[in-house]
Amino acid sequence: MSSSTTSGPGVSSPDANTPAADRVRSPFLDQLGLGVRLALTNGRDGWGRLLLTACGVGLGVALLLFTASFPGIVQHRNERLYVQNDTFRDEDLPTPGDRTVLIATADTTFRGTPIRGRVVQPEGPDAALPPGVAAYPPPGRMVVSPALAELLKDPANQLLRDRLPYPVVGGIGPAGLLGPGQAGYLLGSDRLSLDAGADRITSYGHFSPPKPMDPRLILLNAVGLTVMLAPVGVFLAAAARFGGERRDRRLAALRLVGADRRMTARLAAGESLVGALLGLVAGAALFLLGRRLTGHLRLAGFSFYPEDIAPHPAIAAAIAVVVPLLGVGVTLLAMRRVTVDPLGVVRRSGPGRRRIGWRLALPLAGLALTALALALPTQYNPSGMGRTAVFNSVQDTRGSLLVAVGVLLMLVGVCTLLPWLVEAATRRSGGGVSWQLAIRRLQLSSGPASAAVSGVVVAVAGAIALQTLFLGVSASYEDRPGPRAAVGPYQQSISFPGGGPQADLLAERLAHSPGVQATAAYTEFALETPTAKSWELPGVRIAGCAVLRGFATLPDCKDGDAFAVQGRTIRPGGGTSTGANDGTSTGTSTGASTGTNDGTNRGTDAAAETRPGTTVHAAYFRGDGEPPSWPLPAVTATVEPVEGADPNGRLGSGLLLLTPAAAPAAALRGQPATVLVAMAPGLPDPKEQLATAVMAIDPQGFAGSPLDHAIDPTYLAVKRLLTAGSAVTLLLVALSLLVGQLERFREQRRILGVLNAVGTRRRILGLSVLWQTLVPMALGMLLATVGGLLMGAVLQYTAGLPFALDWGSMLAMSAIAAGAVLLTTALGLPQLLRLMRPSELRYE
Repeated sequence: MSSSTTSGPGVSSPDANTPAADRVRSPFLDQLGLGVRLALTNGRDGWGRLLLTACGVGLGVALLLFTASFPGIVQHRNERLYVQNDTFRDEDLPTPGDRTVLIATADTTFRGTPIRGRVVQPEGPDAALPPGVAAYPPPGRMVVSPALAELLKDPANQLLRDRLPYPVVGGIGPAGLLGPGQAGYLLGSDRLSLDAGADRITSYGHFSPPKPMDPRLILLNAVGLTVMLAPVGVFLAAAARFGGERRDRRLAALRLVGADRRMTARLAAGESLVGALLGLVAGAALFLLGRRLTGHLRLAGFSFYPEDIAPHPAIAAAIAVVVPLLGVGVTLLAMRRVTVDPLGVVRRSGPGRRRIGWRLALPLAGLALTALALALPTQYNPSGMGRTAVFNSVQDTRGSLLVAVGVLLMLVGVCTLLPWLVEAATRRSGGGVSWQLAIRRLQLSSGPASAAVSGVVVAVAGAIALQTLFLGVSASYEDRPGPRAAVGPYQQSISFPGGGPQADLLAERLAHSPGVQATAAYTEFALETPTAKSWELPGVRIAGCAVLRGFATLPDCKDGDAFAVQGRTIRPGGGTSTGANDGTSTGTSTGASTGTNDGTNRGTDAAAETRPGTTVHAAYFRGDGEPPSWPLPAVTATVEPVEGADPNGRLGSGLLLLTPAAAPAAALRGQPATVLVAMAPGLPDPKEQLATAVMAIDPQGFAGSPLDHAIDPTYLAVKRLLTAGSAVTLLLVALSLLVGQLERFREQRRILGVLNAVGTRRRILGLSVLWQTLVPMALGMLLATVGGLLMGAVLQYTAGLPFALDWGSMLAMSAIAAGAVLLTTALGLPQLLRLMRPSELRYE
């Protein structure tokens, strides 16, 4: 065949007659465009393959777009938190005016659902309105959020209606809520005052610097995001190769008409580009649909408005560029291992043995990056202290990023080891007909079968590593305190802001509530002087003799007495004794107070010398005007505390126990009242009953359970979000597995048709397909378990955490993943049975 560039008699030179636009056009773009046209004009079968590829790529793109929306979600949530930061107090409290508002916190929790409450009292006609509220409710009326309105309408929530028995006169709009799922209300009042615990503001919203996240949680976030996104990348790469065998046969035909190997690779890249671009469109559509549905979802206790979920433009642009490049790159890389000749595809005769060297190099490189992160200097360890769970360079931001990249390399290494493992395990075969058919198929082409479960393997390995890291980190957040030496009669603690002057009255009213067996009220606050700060002086607890006897062993008590809890003694004649406050006296204090009764207090005792008659006033005073000053009374006796008497655990050494006559009544102004409550046994839903009784007395009252274990809310939020993200990722992988399986069935339909035509039973063919899935799945679960445990152990070691394994979570995750694979296989069986027909032998 003569070359088209040869000129001769009667043949024009292309350089002379070809248009300039055609002469400068790149052959690469021409061939890429031809591949695009071939993909779009390949008939019904070609469009079916493109749709499968688009579905697979679209699922991955949708998750990437949601991930890219995290910065925007955080920014919008911070802005909404800024708007809701209204109960703050500046150093210079504003005076009452036309724009001022008195506001008080009235939060509560109903059966695990937090409810944000505010009591408001405008002091002027031009008072600033809360965001999302059209007008202030009248006294005794409230406006509620849509989520709280639904809770109040539920017939099963009678306790909540008893707790908030106020008529609803309006709603709170999105501008005043963190999300559509936030329950909140605004209650009008005409009884608020600064002394009763309210604040005076002139506007809503107050900037406060965000609390820095614990470095251990930074590490957890970095590893968690890596674990969630790694399976997406694996599946995107696998989806780009859907229909590879049919494509190879078509390329062999193109080789027959004169295309060279380089051109066939470019044509294949053009076909993959179409699937990737369609996947981008499908992913964007899925993202928009999912974003619209988020307004009705509650994810790990959070809810979001759809308009707040928007990917960062730069990250979205990167996704739009990287996904098509990934599809083209994966195809070109795969074509390097395929020899497409005019008479067929050489790969169909069986691949050579896979090499393990470069596959092992990936996890080793990940370990090397992790080791490098350990060597980084960090602000958390400036003195060169040993690596611990707190002073650790890995938990610095740079160290966390390096560890995340190392984990990514280890996960990719696990993914690349699976095809080698499947090939090594199926090198020899034996058994029944269905088993031999499956093993022979795996021997001829183990790549598609391995790719089908690669995403599951990566997801399970990453989840096991993440759960192992969770187990180590949770020791700092979820470990329950050791058992108390003694437990007192009270289990609940109620706080009434500004209720100090009426503490006894509040306790008496609460004692008549259903299920309340006994109450004890006191007022406690810290002290200051013009020359001494609160941490240099003892705190005071004011209550009657009957209540004080429950806290300490009093020799005798009458109104006007003052007692010092053993540890720091104020002598009746003046001077301070510190002999009881040394490192040997910790055994005499309760478990909750040992932190203040050690050798570190000896340096402050001399500076904190207080004599009877010293003028003191309340520290952190939140009442109206200046705090009242009063002389410190003489101590009647030094007493021993009763262990476990206070569920709050604040009965520490140095505390002054005062009877009401030992301090002026003015000293109680603006101070909170604490009421301890003992509940009667056998009461159904006792905490909800108590919270309802408390808010019936005062909406600002807050019921707490100090004996219950409280988990750090930031850690709990991170754990819930990562757990939910892992579940969504596993669901995505399961859906992608189903799409990949349907594509494999389409590839094998001629073989299945031939086997069925020669008399092979459908049961045998079905079992062979099942074995083709089970063998890679079993090997993949084994590889994921071993790899996940090793990664988890490495993460615990690098984070300075004790080695521990969460066998329950590991087995549950493996079982869920295996169940997902089996379920998707079962869902694909109807398609398999449909393909087992002689009509599938038709070929064009």
